[in-house]
Amino acid sequence: MRKVWWVLGVGVLCLPMLFVIWLLAAVRWPRMDSLTLRMPMEVRRTVAQLAFQKAGWNKGSFHKLERVIALDPQNTDAWGRRCTEYKDAEGAKAHLQTCETTVALDATPENLDALGRAQEALGDPCAADASFTKAAGNTSEQAYLYVEDMGRAALRCGDLYGARAGLETAILQEDKSIKEPDQDQEDIDDTKVDQLTDREYLIVTLDRLHEGSLSKDACSAAHPDWAGCACALGAKGEVSCEDAAH
Repeated sequence: MRKVWWVLGVGVLCLPMLFVIWLLAAVRWPRMDSLTLRMPMEVRRTVAQLAFQKAGWNKGSFHKLERVIALDPQNTDAWGRRCTEYKDAEGAKAHLQTCETTVALDATPENLDALGRAQEALGDPCAADASFTKAAGNTSEQAYLYVEDMGRAALRCGDLYGARAGLETAILQEDKSIKEPDQDQEDIDDTKVDQLTDREYLIVTLDRLHEGSLSKDACSAAHPDWAGCACALGAKGEVSCEDAAH
């Protein structure tokens, strides 16, 4: 009888170890997913979270994220990565659906901004404007990237006053960012490029609002060496400016 109890005791003690071994195998080998999908949701979530941590950023990462989502459809980390980082891994319409699901699960500013970009890619600047506006409003400090996206999309949508407000706010925040101490020079240069483009979008906005004097001031700030700015939006909604003297 003692031997029976001893065998049972050893078996019970080994169960946690066997489960850990199975767990490690399930994370490593997708071939075990069919078995994992029959497990309770908490076990599936554990496997999915561990698999997500191993997803990395290489070319195969998108398919690893698909696997994580199959195991745990509510995994906000995997949905968020798939929406924000892998827009070229699926068609534009499928990517929009990915981002819509992501925002429904976790409406962070980053996810809302990615949704707006997906909507823009499908030619819907007004929906994008609404998403960018929510992204800007969901931050304690309006990050200039969200505000500039909002202003540019508002202009493409025809909301001139919204465009003016967004672009002016972005330019002010870019000024503040450039002047912050300990800023990396590469980041400063990138911000200055964004600011120049925002000024050019603002010139188009002010011209359409018939604000000639303000447009002239914006032109002087953007291109101080020019006689004046002739700015327009292209077919894809991108701004281009030329020296009015040419």
